[in-house]
Amino acid sequence: MIKKVLLMMALPVCLVMGQDQPELPGWGVYVGYGQMGATGDDFGSDSTRTTGGPGFGVSKGVWLGGMPLQVGVGLHPRGWKKEIEEGDFKSTQDCKLQYLDLWAQMPYPLGPVFLAAGVNVGMFVGGTFEKGLEFLGESIDTEESKLDSDAFGLDYGLNFGVAYPIGDTRAQVGVLYVLGLAKLGEDTKGTFNGLFFNAGYSF
Repeated sequence: MIKKVLLMMALPVCLVMGQDQPELPGWGVYVGYGQMGATGDDFGSDSTRTTGGPGFGVSKGVWLGGMPLQVGVGLHPRGWKKEIEEGDFKSTQDCKLQYLDLWAQMPYPLGPVFLAAGVNVGMFVGGTFEKGLEFLGESIDTEESKLDSDAFGLDYGLNFGVAYPIGDTRAQVGVLYVLGLAKLGEDTKGTFNGLFFNAGYSF
């Protein structure tokens, strides 16, 4: 587990060490809040809701051949909320997960804003799963458990973002849409997707 985490954190550093172009942004940090959900056969649009959580990471501008990229690594949320009503009973699920993500984007300036598209690969590092049962609006059973590190496999997908610089500073705010392509598992059919609102600063 520790070896996998260190390997994923080392990958963007290795990319940076081979580059020496000074015109790209330097190291940066970002913080944000993700509003994530799940879609698929086991997640009906009427019963599934998004769940929120904080995220943060570091980034760096690099050159890959002649292509400018923004790469980074960070902790980002995943999960879902689900409610199913059957008569006077309502069952609930609240799954909150954290993934260590390695991501890369190609930025494209468009007026004062920057558009970006890229890919991300994430490894599940921890989370909680809570389920409950209500009768006539009153809770009659609740159970919460911590998830093992192998509860979910590798997640990967595409991301599309827009960022807006704040004046003449090196700060910016943005929003990122994450489109998951990896299936959650054999027992749970679906993929993660959602929005990540963020603020960052480049040194």
